[in-house]
Amino acid sequence: MLAALKNVQRKIQQFDISVNDVRLIYTICAFETAWNRHKEASVWCQLLDKNSLEILEFAEDLEYYWNDGYGYNLTYRIACPTVQDMFKHIEPQSSLPNATFYFTHSGTLLKLMAHLGLYKDSSPLTYKNFNKKQRAWRTSLIDSFATNLAFVLYECENSKPMILTMHQERVVYIPGCPRNSDLCSLQTIRQLFAASVENCDFTKICSKNPESN
Repeated sequence: MLAALKNVQRKIQQFDISVNDVRLIYTICAFETAWNRHKEASVWCQLLDKNSLEILEFAEDLEYYWNDGYGYNLTYRIACPTVQDMFKHIEPQSSLPNATFYFTHSGTLLKLMAHLGLYKDSSPLTYKNFNKKQRAWRTSLIDSFATNLAFVLYECENSKPMILTMHQERVVYIPGCPRNSDLCSLQTIRQLFAASVENCDFTKICSKNPESN
């Protein structure tokens, strides 16, 4: 991060700006570029070279990993009510509406993705992983604007209920489901998340008493 700070200080010849200022420049660069996709990149991006962009992206990945991802078990365990709700609405022959939509913030979606086991690297993400360019947890890719998750129930003749899981309109594979098919049986998914659903006492999970967790 210090390298990114020094790079910006050198470019604008202002040495009293802080790391937080540089992170703000990075955020403005990203937002303005996204809002004006068919125009030149935001002028703020000119203050950041390729190495600085990679440093700032990685810093953001670290923040979200530990705040909303796999950093702590508690972080993604609290997404269990969402999984419970999904099973309730996706039940075959349910009297509930055919489609249910929820709108939320990125942190909630990241917690749910971690709960499902998506985009999990082989080892915890720390500052030592900066040079690991092919990491799975990369929020600029998995948590972009309008990020969405969808679970679609398929009820076909001569077949048990099947689930299609999609992230950003693309098929994703929940760990434990077969990789040779886009569909995973509802029975398999129920088995995969049985423990988290059956032990989803939100008040107990979030209790300050460590023995209750």
